Amino acid sequence: MSADTDYSKGELSSDTDYSKGELSSDTDYSKGELSADTDYSKGELSADADYSNRELSADADGLIANTGECDTDGEVLVIKQRWCCHLPPSPYPMYLANVFCIAAYYINSLLLQDLLYNKICYQKFQNLSLCTDSTFSTKHPELQEVVVKWYNYHSALSIPLTMLLNLMLSSYCDKIGHKLPYLLPCLGTALSAVYLAVIASPQFITWPLPTIFVFSIVSSAFGSFPTILMTSFSYCGLVARVDNRSLVMGLCEASILVGVFIGNLITGPIIDSIGLPSMAYINAGISLLPLPVLILLTDVTTEANLSNNWRNVVKLAHILDAFKCVFKKREGSKRLRLNLVFVSYTCIFMASAGASGNSFLYLVKSKGFSLTLYSVFNSYSAILKTISCPLILYVCKRFIKPQEHTIGLVAISCAAIGYIIVPIDILPYSVWIGVTFFSLDLLAYAVIRSIQLSCCEKNELGLIFAYDAIIQSTFGLTGSIGIKALYSATLTTWNGMYLAICALLTIISLSAFVWLSLLKLREKFSN
Repeated sequence: MSADTDYSKGELSSDTDYSKGELSSDTDYSKGELSADTDYSKGELSADADYSNRELSADADGLIANTGECDTDGEVLVIKQRWCCHLPPSPYPMYLANVFCIAAYYINSLLLQDLLYNKICYQKFQNLSLCTDSTFSTKHPELQEVVVKWYNYHSALSIPLTMLLNLMLSSYCDKIGHKLPYLLPCLGTALSAVYLAVIASPQFITWPLPTIFVFSIVSSAFGSFPTILMTSFSYCGLVARVDNRSLVMGLCEASILVGVFIGNLITGPIIDSIGLPSMAYINAGISLLPLPVLILLTDVTTEANLSNNWRNVVKLAHILDAFKCVFKKREGSKRLRLNLVFVSYTCIFMASAGASGNSFLYLVKSKGFSLTLYSVFNSYSAILKTISCPLILYVCKRFIKPQEHTIGLVAISCAAIGYIIVPIDILPYSVWIGVTFFSLDLLAYAVIRSIQLSCCEKNELGLIFAYDAIIQSTFGLTGSIGIKALYSATLTTWNGMYLAICALLTIISLSAFVWLSLLKLREKFSN
């Protein structure tokens, strides 16, 4: 032992043997297991590894203490350098950061659509006050079609650059940390919000429509939404306990939906009160709110090589790592189960994106919902997803304790039933019954992400969730566009056809999930 370290007065657990190793400021416990009752309060440690007055114990998030290392279910994690506070690693700061960052992202999305409408309208009618009148827009639906076209141009330009950066930063999360990859999209959202404020002002309203592509490049060059997903899910998956994984991932998903809900809730009233440019400047400030939250976040990785730097891991050579990680050979049936869970996720997410992307036209234009009732509908769905689903997961884990696969099967089945019920006009309150069922799909997402974690190593989470974010961004957009086209094509025959397709996609998702559940059972019994 070094001169700076004295354990002669401290009691060590019988499972922990330090007699053969020298302990220093970079103490390595990777070969020893720390007992939850271990007490170092009587031992003197060096300045870099001070455990005095602390008891090492697993907390509610499955972590061990405020040290240079922590343990999640036998996996030793390296705690990265803290910026300020000395808090144990926890997913809760990430939940709060998600709320702020996703709210800012969706506010920017709504602002861009409003700006596109104002510019297109002004080019045709040369009257800005007329274009900002909500009653005027209902008389000119053709303007909305042009807005959709230009917004699709924006998406087509943004996705490739966003995907490239997302894949390059996935290795950074696994080897170095999560704070910088999370801050980049926040900074991009802030800069693009300022740009929106400038081009939305009356003196620049005459600028040509392609000027919005500057916004597209600025927002996507910093990673945007997929990088937020990849970073937050990989971090939460890293610090979650095995027996608590689905709840932690469900809360992470719920925090993103809370951000979406807040963004949608506050944007309209503020624009109506103080105007679009002022809202864009406010959103630039909202985009930076995750910064103080991330100061409280204690970062962890599985990579013990502290000499890694961004030059080693952020390279074009790493852009295929996520795909290689998903398809590489794994123990037992893990590779097949991982791919089946991605198939299940892709189908259920395409159904969800298609249903939500078409809900305005179907409910307001076909079902005759007022805008107020439509807002109530969205709020009801958001409450079910963000409050009821995590609560159900908590009750299941705490009291009922079913198998994770059982929760997933029930949730996906409920989603399919919901899509089938909504277009049945002869059933009273079919819309409200249906949304109650298919809003439970958040339970399926939580279980799916937990299964993803169980099929891969801790040092692969960034790669796995980078691939996950690609699926969510790409198939979310294509699913929404494709199902919207189907709705237009079948509007005169049966306007509920798109919901039948959503139900079919969910049934395919259920079939893949049943298959992977059977594989898991077979593997369990064979062992």
